[in-house]
Amino acid sequence: MAFKLSESMGRLVLNGAYGMQKNGKDTQDFVKFLSAFESACGVYVGGPDNMEEPATMIHGISDLPGAQEISPGTGIYKGGLEAAMDGVLEGKYKPLDFRFFIGHTSYTGGELDRAVARGSYQPVATCRSLILKQCLRLPKPLWHEVLEFCGGELREISKLEFMKREDLQ
Repeated sequence: MAFKLSESMGRLVLNGAYGMQKNGKDTQDFVKFLSAFESACGVYVGGPDNMEEPATMIHGISDLPGAQEISPGTGIYKGGLEAAMDGVLEGKYKPLDFRFFIGHTSYTGGELDRAVARGSYQPVATCRSLILKQCLRLPKPLWHEVLEFCGGELREISKLEFMKREDLQ
């Protein structure tokens, strides 16, 4: 995750690993992106698939032009980068209103269902505010917070894992 956006991280987020600036418009977009997000930018690794692609921008701004709700009724959106850059530069939004995820994890043909059945993953219901919570520099990692809210066995797993972390005690 990034706090202050470097030029190389900015290029990765905006253009992907193999993205090349081909014309003046690309250069203008990059300068605009850096102007908007250089001071503060939430960049996360979303998973091992398609890490070479430009990052996916996630946010909770329903009326952001170009944004699409990721699942009906969630109030969580992706896209709308041009409007996000303009909004940040105009002071309408803060840079950390947006999260950039490089890569993702893809599942096909029931793979995710099998992983859940094996216990590799645990689906949980949570609220929009927790999903969109800014998790840079939290005193406790967000996933620990989610597991504690779940209670029961998941809370105990969080406690055990948390005790292993010397950097958080």
